[in-house]
Amino acid sequence: MKHLLIVGRPGAGKTNLLRHLAHELRGCAIDGFLIDELRDGHELLGFWLSSLDGRQALLAHRRMDSSHRVGPFRVNVGLLDTLGVSIIRRAMREALILFIDGLGRLLLGAPKFQAALEEAFDRGPRIIASIGLHAAPSAEAFKRRHDVELVPLSMTNRRQVTEELDLRLKALCEEDDRVRQLQAQADHICEMIVASDVPEIDIEIQQARLRDTILKLFPDKQALYHLLYESRFRRLWQQFREG
Repeated sequence: MKHLLIVGRPGAGKTNLLRHLAHELRGCAIDGFLIDELRDGHELLGFWLSSLDGRQALLAHRRMDSSHRVGPFRVNVGLLDTLGVSIIRRAMREALILFIDGLGRLLLGAPKFQAALEEAFDRGPRIIASIGLHAAPSAEAFKRRHDVELVPLSMTNRRQVTEELDLRLKALCEEDDRVRQLQAQADHICEMIVASDVPEIDIEIQQARLRDTILKLFPDKQALYHLLYESRFRRLWQQFREG
């Protein structure tokens, strides 16, 4: 699967997970932005758009001069259509991974931004995005794409998911031919799972071959299969074959 959507309720730690992954992948060709809260004590006043290159701009505020409203917040649509679009365009030219935080109503009310994002999903780099459990209809469409893997995140599985994605994304940036061979085999199995006409026995054969490859290439790291791939295949099976 090319893209990952981190799915969870508010407070599950989606932004913190993206921040952690971006930090761990420093030195790799990454781009994108996070959405940070603007607070006055316990009161939530708005949101910052914080790009991975160090820029920060006010995305939404309760008292912003804007006609576009999401709940109690007014959204700076112009910011998304300028800075947001420029980040996406740059990532399409230069990045291996594009991080997009908060894929929902705050972001998808900007027409130019949404068009650029859809183009990036179609023809751009690998996208790692966060999205709410119950997102707006315009965002829900991204969950239904066949090149998207949904990764549920909760307080109970946060550590496991973090460890898995750490390894997967570092492997993506890895120059080692052995790692690239594993990635290619795993991606092929994912494509077989998504293609609902492929018999289960054929998928099981390919999974056994992947286990054998790991045994040959990394004889001291058998847990790698279970951490990196088993949960991934299980999630895709639930997403595309049991849904």
